[in-house]
Amino acid sequence: MVPAAAGRVSYAFWQMAACARSRDTPGMDTAPPPFPFEIQLFDTPTGAARAALEAVLIESIERRKEFGGMICQWGTKYFAMPPREGDTNTVDVGHRGGNKGCPEGTSAVAYYHTHPAIKGAGFKMEPNKFSPEDRGVADDFGIDAYVGSVSGLFLKYDHRTKKTAVAGPRLKNCRDEIILRDPPKVTPRSRTRARLNAT
Repeated sequence: MVPAAAGRVSYAFWQMAACARSRDTPGMDTAPPPFPFEIQLFDTPTGAARAALEAVLIESIERRKEFGGMICQWGTKYFAMPPREGDTNTVDVGHRGGNKGCPEGTSAVAYYHTHPAIKGAGFKMEPNKFSPEDRGVADDFGIDAYVGSVSGLFLKYDHRTKKTAVAGPRLKNCRDEIILRDPPKVTPRSRTRARLNAT
């Protein structure tokens, strides 16, 4: 969360400050978790979407490109198709392919994608919401949609009810997180104590 006192400082600055990189820190693993392969099955489409988004969100944010793919059902289990790379504000998740982008013998039930930026392509975006185009894909193809936002917000759009809800806890959106704390408040009394302690 951006501190209230930072009203004039850009969101991007706070995002960078909160997500300090440690690429040069010895012993720190900076690689994102491996993408869940097609054979990794989950009990729910939400579980498959979360695993896929956790695997691609950080890279998506760093490269400022959307990533996404289909969620398929095989019997009573679900899996995510490998991510497809898009542009700053769009990605083709594969829904127009044969069997809605899922292998034969499976069914497309949802798609997942990232919203990695707050502005781009000449206009301001709303990364914590499904765009009309996002909802349109879900409605037109009869599938649900999941999004992982630059803020880490994990949302689901249900094409049957036409409602959006938080799908679960926030996704990891940076390689290493630091906690930003407000500086200690300095009062006239604490200044006097500091001077006395210094002598």
